[in-house]
Amino acid sequence: MEKLNGAKRKIKQIMHILNPLAGKGRAAEIKETLGDNNFVYMSNSSDEAASFIEKACQENPDTCFTVYGGDGTVFRAVNALMKSGYADRASLKIVPVGSGNDFVRTFEGQTGEIPVDVMQFNDKYAVNVVNIGFDCEVVRRAAKLKKKPLISGKMAYILGVAGELFTKKPIDAVITLTYPDGSQEVIEEKVLLAAICNGKWYGGGFQLAPDANPSDGLLNVEIVRNVSRSTFIGLVSDYKKGTHIDLETGEVKEKFKELIYYKKCVAVKIEGISSVCADGEIFEETEINVKVLPQAINYIRD
Repeated sequence: MEKLNGAKRKIKQIMHILNPLAGKGRAAEIKETLGDNNFVYMSNSSDEAASFIEKACQENPDTCFTVYGGDGTVFRAVNALMKSGYADRASLKIVPVGSGNDFVRTFEGQTGEIPVDVMQFNDKYAVNVVNIGFDCEVVRRAAKLKKKPLISGKMAYILGVAGELFTKKPIDAVITLTYPDGSQEVIEEKVLLAAICNGKWYGGGFQLAPDANPSDGLLNVEIVRNVSRSTFIGLVSDYKKGTHIDLETGEVKEKFKELIYYKKCVAVKIEGISSVCADGEIFEETEINVKVLPQAINYIRD
């Protein structure tokens, strides 16, 4: 059985977890490439794969789970590891073959075993972005669009943005930010969207939080006020490239300060919502409490 020489801990067992739905059905091809010399688990669904990971982690915590899929697959794998109780001993490796692979983009150029923060929201976990409002509805639209032939995850998200602009519905949100020193700030107004970021990218290539560091124990929170359609359209290009944030100061650039709040904190509470999107997965929630769990999982990059 294949082994991994872990720099921090003893040698680990490697298990390859294939999601048959990710990457528009490439699992069978990947399984054939891996051959018979590897431990390969072909799940019938993402939920089944998560159950397998949780049980396997409990049986042998010193395991590296190599998952093949996109952000949704990563979401379920992370939840399985966290719920197993052994996330501090297991490791996660990701082969990005899904339609959306935003989480892995943050680590381009890095190799080795990287301790990564996890965001706990209510009774679930996420590693990339938790968002509400406009973005959540865009993801709902994009999920339907990317199932169609010739539409990539990135294109589906862009088309979702265009469609959602016609039905723009701001949220009367109450957002409570808790800072590292324990102080709090409450933002109570109509907002177009709010995103709580651990990674830098989402939506198939939008660089929402270009200075995010998923190992620093902080949440990068971005809130877009209830701007007009024309103002939002004018913002999208910078929002996509990440040029709305000044990388030297870590603050919103002057021309966007009336439109966007950008804060770094350790916990966020959002009230007045109807749904939330976490790493591309949508859940019906009227309130979320998000907190950071510093360096809670071990992510491996070749």
